[in-house]
Amino acid sequence: MPETRAAVDFFATAAGAEYVADPYPWLRELRAAGPVVPTEAGFWLVPRYRDVVAGLRDPRLSCELGRLPAYADYFQARGIDDRFPPPLNALDAPDHTRLRAAMSKEFVPQAVDRMIPTIDRAARSVVDSLPDEGEIDLVSTVSYPVPIAIIGALFDLPDEDLPTLARWSRAFGSASDPDVLLGPAQVTAAADATREAGEYFGRLVGRRRRGGDDLLARWLAGSRAERTLTVAETLVNGVFLLMVGHHNTVSLISNGMLALLRAPRQLDRLRSDPSLMDSAVHELLRYDSPVQTATRATVEPYEVDGVVIPSGHPILFLLGSANRDETTFPSPDRLDLARPDANRNLGFGRGAHACVGGYMARLETAATLRALLARYRTIEIAGEPVRQIPSMSLRGLAAFPIRVAR
Repeated sequence: MPETRAAVDFFATAAGAEYVADPYPWLRELRAAGPVVPTEAGFWLVPRYRDVVAGLRDPRLSCELGRLPAYADYFQARGIDDRFPPPLNALDAPDHTRLRAAMSKEFVPQAVDRMIPTIDRAARSVVDSLPDEGEIDLVSTVSYPVPIAIIGALFDLPDEDLPTLARWSRAFGSASDPDVLLGPAQVTAAADATREAGEYFGRLVGRRRRGGDDLLARWLAGSRAERTLTVAETLVNGVFLLMVGHHNTVSLISNGMLALLRAPRQLDRLRSDPSLMDSAVHELLRYDSPVQTATRATVEPYEVDGVVIPSGHPILFLLGSANRDETTFPSPDRLDLARPDANRNLGFGRGAHACVGGYMARLETAATLRALLARYRTIEIAGEPVRQIPSMSLRGLAAFPIRVAR
């Protein structure tokens, strides 16, 4: 692994099969290379935990990436243009603060805890529909159906529409990386998915404005009463939640089960002590993060440990690297379900832009793992897992064959 390739030509490295299979040796090199690593593509990489946490919390950095020429083209190519306001994750204060306050009421722990029976039912229903024994693909039969069913319940969607949500999610997720890593077909598929999801959600908004008791109807009622969200903002953020709101959970379930099956002693430990589940999900999120990067733009010179990044440049905070930082997590490449500080992981970000649905994603993952372990005495890897490509920004599995028996 030549250091210059990992440190300088990072995007060429990230597109390679070796990085897709296991990025963590490369990320270890980046942490050793320095607090900030420039790339030939103009991005600045920040790989160390301390600096990533500080950057995610720093209000001087902008999430409004459309102000950068490269990202204006990025959004335009995916069918996201100035006819609609940006989604929550692409806004700075005060608009971000206003929208998040209006939307996050449904995702605070107290509200999500009321959904635990729905989450548990969805996980058990999916797992109980599987064969008693044999080979299955975990991704298509478990990892996607569980969070898709819960999103469907949130928005009161017909069951027959749920496979379409999964298709949109795959298309959009596969084009989440910078364009230097993608082919035209991926970008076109993402643009088509954005357009189709926008049309679908627009019809849904029209129906829910006439009444209802799902998440969207409550958002619309709240926006009328409190004048917090416009209809356009509700539509855009609804589409965003529909398309990517469950994506992290899909990958966390798949990545997590793969990690457990590759560490059978840890899996046995979880079977014998179910009280470890909350800590286990945090550790799985740290160990192989579904979201590997968070992007910010500098609007003024920004210093990281003595290195100054010029104004007008994109910064990639490497969450996956930070979660394997040996100065924060001892023996970071070892899976330890009882790791005492696993909840310090950055898998769902930190600060004002931390993932709104992170708590729900952890509950969904825990419910799915409990259902699988309760139903099956034996769960084994049945073939080579297939990684989503590219996997620089979102790390997940496209397919994962496992063998199960009761």
